[in-house]
Amino acid sequence: MNDNKLFTVRTSMEKKDYRNFLYIAIFLKNKIKIPVMILFIAFLSTLLAYSENEFYIKDFFIYFIILIIVFILTIIFKIEVKIKQRIKTDKLGTFNSQGILDFYESFLTAKSTVIEGESKIKYDQFYKVFETKNYFINYFNIDQAALIRKKDMENKTIESLRNLYKNNIKNKYKRVKI
Repeated sequence: MNDNKLFTVRTSMEKKDYRNFLYIAIFLKNKIKIPVMILFIAFLSTLLAYSENEFYIKDFFIYFIILIIVFILTIIFKIEVKIKQRIKTDKLGTFNSQGILDFYESFLTAKSTVIEGESKIKYDQFYKVFETKNYFINYFNIDQAALIRKKDMENKTIESLRNLYKNNIKNKYKRVKI
């Protein structure tokens, strides 16, 4: 195992980053749930638009639009409640604290300015990594993730991290246009 450090990233997460992450996660983690829900809404709209053995297309579209709006507002409400809960219960001062990530050939180490200790994580232990326009989102399991902001890195470091992930976690790494 190569213990030579390749590069270090110092990053933090502001409240707006957490909000962005939750909205991004909805689309990354629920790829099947959202289309299924839209189909279910279409089915409900069809039932509501069918009356006295007649189907009313105008009613279908009205019901469909109303139910889609309710669905979207429900998702937004759930996310905003989760954000408020996280901010309210953050006793460690996680937001705006700095995380220091040292990247090696086959693992990374993570330290925080608010929690003592260091974690060592091998790349093959990652569940998935998504790269978006502004972040690298590292999932350690289906529910636990760490965010690395690109604005905290130089372009050379972004490219190095991208290549490191591509080489080490191959099919678990995905670049998405969000």
